[in-house]
Parts: sequence; C-alpha cells; structure tokens
Amino acid sequence: MHSRPLRLALQLGFFQLSMGILGVLILGLLNRLLIQDIQVPAVLAAVAVGGQQLMGFTRAWFGHRSDRIPISRLRRTPFIISSTVAIALLFGVACQLVLRLATSMEASGGELNALLMGLLILVFVGIGTAIAAGGTAFSALIADRTTEAERPRVLSVVWGMRLLGVLLGSVLVNQVFGSACAAGASRTAVLTGLERLSLVTPLLLLGLGVVSVFGMERRTTGLILTAGQAPPDVPQRLALPQLLLQLRNLPQAGRFLGVLCLFTFSMFLNDAVLEPYGAAVFGMSVCATTSLNVLIALGFFAGLGLSGFCLIERAGNIRTARVGAVLAALALLLMLWAGSGQSILLLRTAVGLFGLSIGVCMNACLTLMFSFVQPGRTGFLLGVWGAGYAYSCGLATISGGGLLTLLKAWNGGDLFAAYGGVFGLQMVCFLAAALMTRRLDVVGFRNTVKTRFSDVMDMAVD
Repeated sequence: MHSRPLRLALQLGFFQLSMGILGVLILGLLNRLLIQDIQVPAVLAAVAVGGQQLMGFTRAWFGHRSDRIPISRLRRTPFIISSTVAIALLFGVACQLVLRLATSMEASGGELNALLMGLLILVFVGIGTAIAAGGTAFSALIADRTTEAERPRVLSVVWGMRLLGVLLGSVLVNQVFGSACAAGASRTAVLTGLERLSLVTPLLLLGLGVVSVFGMERRTTGLILTAGQAPPDVPQRLALPQLLLQLRNLPQAGRFLGVLCLFTFSMFLNDAVLEPYGAAVFGMSVCATTSLNVLIALGFFAGLGLSGFCLIERAGNIRTARVGAVLAALALLLMLWAGSGQSILLLRTAVGLFGLSIGVCMNACLTLMFSFVQPGRTGFLLGVWGAGYAYSCGLATISGGGLLTLLKAWNGGDLFAAYGGVFGLQMVCFLAAALMTRRLDVVGFRNTVKTRFSDVMDMAVD
C-alpha cells in the first residue's frame, strides 16, 4: 500500500474508531446498565437503544444535501464535524439521563419515570440522526478522495480501525470505571463510573471526529475520479423525490440493493444466537461463549486484509463477494457438524472461519457499494445504499432471535434442530446472494444513471 492511501486511510479511520467506541458504550454498557442495574423493562431499553437504528432513512437526504454544495466549497466536512459535535453532546446527555433515571427509580421504589424514559429515547433518536448525517458524508468523502484501485485497501484499514474502536471502548470502560468493574460492585460505584464516563467520552469522540477530517478536503481542488468522468460544476438541482423516483425505475439499482440487503441480512442473522448456541448445545460457560467473539474479530481482521489487499485486486469485488459467501456457508455447515459431534474445537475453528468470511464479504460489499455511484450523486446514492444496509442489519438481528424462538416452539423444544434451522436459513441466504451477483452490471448502472438523470436535469432546466 503506497504512503498516500495509507495516510489517508489512517486519518479517516479515526472517525470509524470513534464509531466503534460509541457502539460499545451504547449497545454494550448503557444497554446493560438499563436492563440489569437500573431494572428498566428490556423492551423499553431495546426501544431506546434501537431508536438510533430507525433513522437510517435520513441518509439519502443528508447525502443529497451534501451533493448540492458546489465542489469549490467543503461538501462533506461540515456534515461530519456537525454530527461529531452532536454525537458527543448527546452521548453526554444520554449518560446523565440514565443517571437521573437510576436515581428516580431508586427513590420511587422501582417506578419508571416516563418523562425521563421518553427523553432518553429522543436522545438516542438524535444520536441515530447524527450518525446518519456524519456516516453518509464520511462514505462520500472516501469516494471523493480515493480512486477505485485504492478503495479496497483504504476500506480495509478504515473498517479495521472501527473494530479496533470496539476493543478500545472496552478498555476505556475498564479504565474509567476502575473498581466498579469488579463482580459485586455496589450500585453507587457503578453510577459514579458512568458519571465519569459522561465527562471523558464526549471529549474523546469530538477529538477523534475532528482529527479524522482535518484538512482532508482542502488538500484537493476537486474530486478524484476515474478517467472520462467529470462531476457537474454546479450543485444538484433535482429534488430528492425526483432522484428517488428515477432511481426506482433503474433495474440495476433494485438488483444491487437486493444483493446488498441479502448479504447484510446473511452476515448478521446469527448475531443473537451464536453465543446461546454454544451454551445450549455445547454447555459452554459465559466466558467461553464470550471468547467466540474474539475468534470472530480475529477472523474479521484477517478477512478484511485478505480481501482488501489481495482478492479484490485479483478477482474483482463481485467474485470476492461470492468467495466470501461460499466460505460463510461452509463455516455455518461446520458449526452444525460440530454441534452434532459435540466438538468444541471444531466449533471454534468454524467460528474463526466465519469471521474470516464476514471480513471478506463486508469489504467486497462495501467496495461494490462504492462502485454503484455516479459523480455528482455520490452522497445521495451512498445514502440510499447505507439506509438499506442499516435496516437489513437491524432486521437480521431481530429475526435471528425471533426465528430461534419460533423454531423451538414448532419442534417441541429440540434445541439443535432450532439452531440448525437458523443456520440453515443463513446458508441459503448467503448462497442466494452469491447467485444474485451474476445479474449485477456496474458499468451499465453508471451509464444508465448518467443518461436518465441528465434527461431529467435537462427537463428541469427547460
């Protein structure tokens, strides 16, 4: 990897590093505190924490707004900086609301304060909106600042730093909470740790976000594009509904969105069932099942590197996505085989292979997502694809647990058969997504978008 793309990837990666830290603190720490320590009903905690996922639809609007800014001005940086400031402030507010909720419920004997809970849900919705704005502009900035040849490697580094953020988030909690992390720590000690975290984390998130884009757009006089392509010199004049209508009429757009959503659904379907599978079928302890996440993370790192620095360059992103899908199906088959023979060693091997396949699939799908864009409409298209990715991920997480419960009820409580049904569906989805890639045509999509959108632009001018 040459020095320029590497420096670019490392600097941009600080934004994803902050998102990794934020993810651990919200989905892990705050979710756990609400349910376990404060005794908020799990369904309300899920609504609060999951509120941020509901705002994926705003990505297309934010992307379109950034596209409308002339290329002589900063187009992406203002959205990223604004979202970083909003996320930092809102996370601090969320922590304070959780603290007040804990105090209120303790004083009232466990009665939930509906006003505080409602405010907390609104804050998480605000965080989700800020993530949508900053994340879409961030993706568009990567497209602006990299060539297609550089992009797979840049994405490997950037997403690797997001995973590093997950690890650093765990370290941050341990450092800030101190003795409150120990088993049996008092409620007071835990809440004191959360209060300290609410002061430290916003500054950290803000610093990482600002550093990630400092001077990034000022170092170029225009967009870095492939040969023969040039963005318009004026802001986009089409309204968002017109763009969405035109995109809806493009067959290739629907095909790609279907492939992206199916790949995403497949990758995250077992998120909620893998650790329970280890406990129920293999009798593994809590620590042992938690260690499966480490294997997935290590495999994911390896898969990102393998795809970004080798496979995509040699085989292309579509073929690489197929390789990842086949490897994932094989890994899931090995998980079932391990369950039938009660082989924990084989299970660990299969989980590591699954992590590798997810890394390959993820990088290939992201690179493919950046291929299905058109200069002048980069933010808008990445916003649409990002919304599809976000909702597919959320649906997969919910569907995994729901399907497991349903299958248990249907087969009389046969645990292995229930988990086998979830993994079996996952295998089918992976292989179906791989087959669907045969109908994708990147060049045809770009040509059609350019022609269709230009026609509407001409009509608007006339």
